[in-house]
Amino acid sequence: MASKDNNSPNNLPPLPDDKLPECWKQDDRMNSLFADFRNRSVNPQDWSSKYKFWHEVILELLDFSKSCCFSVSDLNIAFKRNGRVPVCLPTVIQEMFRTGEIILEQDFVKEPSSTWTGWAVDVFVKKPLVWSFSKAKNYVSEEVINVHTKYIHLPTVKDLAEIILSTIDHADNNQENNLIPLSEIVENCMRKTENKLITEKNIRFALIWLRNTRKAALKGNCLDLKADLLVKISAHGVKNISEVEEGVYKLKKQESMLIKNIEVLELEKRACVEKAKSYVSTEFRHAAKNCLRKKHEIEKCIEKRGASLRNVQTLLSRIHDAHSDAEVLDVYKVGCNILKKFEETGLTEDNVRDTMDNLSDVLEEMKDVQSVLAEPSLRDNESDTSLEKELEDLLNSSFGDTEKEKSFEAKDTSINAPDLKDLPDLSSLNLLDLPAPKKPTQLLPTV
Repeated sequence: MASKDNNSPNNLPPLPDDKLPECWKQDDRMNSLFADFRNRSVNPQDWSSKYKFWHEVILELLDFSKSCCFSVSDLNIAFKRNGRVPVCLPTVIQEMFRTGEIILEQDFVKEPSSTWTGWAVDVFVKKPLVWSFSKAKNYVSEEVINVHTKYIHLPTVKDLAEIILSTIDHADNNQENNLIPLSEIVENCMRKTENKLITEKNIRFALIWLRNTRKAALKGNCLDLKADLLVKISAHGVKNISEVEEGVYKLKKQESMLIKNIEVLELEKRACVEKAKSYVSTEFRHAAKNCLRKKHEIEKCIEKRGASLRNVQTLLSRIHDAHSDAEVLDVYKVGCNILKKFEETGLTEDNVRDTMDNLSDVLEEMKDVQSVLAEPSLRDNESDTSLEKELEDLLNSSFGDTEKEKSFEAKDTSINAPDLKDLPDLSSLNLLDLPAPKKPTQLLPTV
């Protein structure tokens, strides 16, 4: 296989040996595969097998190098073997174009239509139909396509676009929808995939795809490899880059440059102080003074850079506050519109006052109704009166009987009380002195 020309950005890198098919070292097999396609109608199975082989090898090459753009000439150089190039590749490219797997570069990089649907129909429907008609018209010609015509492989473009989105989505959330330089995107993709073959040119093609699908906005000429490019990316969709966003990006970039400049000046200042100390220790006072003079100049530069840095940071802070105020104002407007819609439903001061007055009247009427319902009936009053009188008579009669019983008990107690006083005192009497009881006389039965 031919070596890769590193100075030519159009050449594709050759596949390493571990990614080549096993039959690549078999001369007989490869001579057959390098030959042109035979008529498809004669042996369709052989045609399909040969096309499948080259299709898989081309996909492996494009995926390995993450190359979105290629030509037949580039493939010939990448697949050159023993001084021979495959002459069957134009047929493979024709079939890939017919199936919509690849499109012309000039059609891919054109400015997008006003809608994604219009761009997709123009690229995937109209252009292939025109190409198919032209191919059928010139079928008998010897050269159907130009080997130097550039094509874009859409699956590789989509894959690289997803890699770019993944680097943005897994980064700091504050970076989403902010401007990012192209160089930073290339570095993020290399770090994500650990693939050093990713080039800025292929990243530009992936960004064009994201722009056409409304997931990226570009500031600068995307086709000029020497031009700087600012990118705003989001998987949820983005709008065009505004002057405010571009100005904020420039201010942040200037802030970063000033901070780095001040850090360098601080290091130079420390170096001057160390040199002055070393000259003083060796009694080179004149050289030490020169070091101190340089230190003073550096301090003046640091002071100027610091003032500029404070101004830039103040501007960024004011812009951030302005964005916050604008968002708050938008929320106020939305709330005001919502409240105005409530007025359409009859929520006005007069309607509310009338409703509250009616509610007060209704509550007063209900209060009166409850009071009337709580009043006892006349029959109940009569029944209660008679019951109360009967209950009082029962209490009086029971109270009289109780008084009589108490009086009788007291009278009996008063009668028996004097008799208790006449009883002898038996406390000093010893029970042993008492005479034993007499046995009862036993009577004999009579005969």
